[in-house]
Amino acid sequence: MMLLTLLMVGVTSGILGGLTLALLSAGFNLSLGVSRVVNFQHGAVVLWSMYAAYTLWDATGINPYLGIFLLAPVAFVIGYFLHRWLIVRSLETPEDSQILFSIGLLIALQYLAQFFFSADARSLVPEGMQQSIIMGPLFLQYTQIAAAAVSLLVLVLLHLMLTRTDLGRKLHACAQNPTGARVSGLNVEHLSAVALGIAAACAAVSGTALATIAPIFPERAFEYSIVAVVVSVLGGLGSMSGSILGGLIVGIIIAVSQVMGHGDLALAIVYALVFLIFLVRPTGLISAIRR
Repeated sequence: MMLLTLLMVGVTSGILGGLTLALLSAGFNLSLGVSRVVNFQHGAVVLWSMYAAYTLWDATGINPYLGIFLLAPVAFVIGYFLHRWLIVRSLETPEDSQILFSIGLLIALQYLAQFFFSADARSLVPEGMQQSIIMGPLFLQYTQIAAAAVSLLVLVLLHLMLTRTDLGRKLHACAQNPTGARVSGLNVEHLSAVALGIAAACAAVSGTALATIAPIFPERAFEYSIVAVVVSVLGGLGSMSGSILGGLIVGIIIAVSQVMGHGDLALAIVYALVFLIFLVRPTGLISAIRR
């Protein structure tokens, strides 16, 4: 009975946390699918969004989720012009150089954050969200529920944009066949920059959500970049549904490991599962399910 209770608590917490990881990965996957850029600096954008949410909350007292209406558009503009002015230049180099450039940008942004904000951990606890909900054996914090709800809402909006709008169809065309899209008159460079802008906006939302449930410190940049890659590989690179599936799986594994008292094994289990997926189904779990 105790084991079943712990599993229920772990799975519930894992689903809530996994939705935020899914949103984090969705942005990474979108930019990878459309622009063919391995966006390792994605974790640094998440980190800077966490610090931006914290700074805005600390200076004005505004609820961080209201701050998203400011941070997300700013992140989109930064992501767009980052691609148009900087990343597009790296695309003219060999693929290994592109990866090194992206990792170098990640490291530079991480240490820049450490320079401005120091290495000390910070916490963002919005007013009125310190309470918890107790439902039988479940003990859920308001911050967990809010982060999951906002992440789910943005994932739904992102899905609708990609499947129901003209912009979504254009992004899909660029992802499927960039050459054919260019021949048909689409501005692939512009659409690739838009994809990176949307990825940055997703990073801003997930960063804000993560800032309310996890301490903020510079090393988070590398951590979240790895998480984005792991979730994407697990679910399926370039797949929106793969990001959701991968995020939920990683979230549940981490949460269940923690409630079972083996939190130190969580990442080892996740990495072992990713290695197994690489061997059995390199294209990710979603492709295996669709087969």
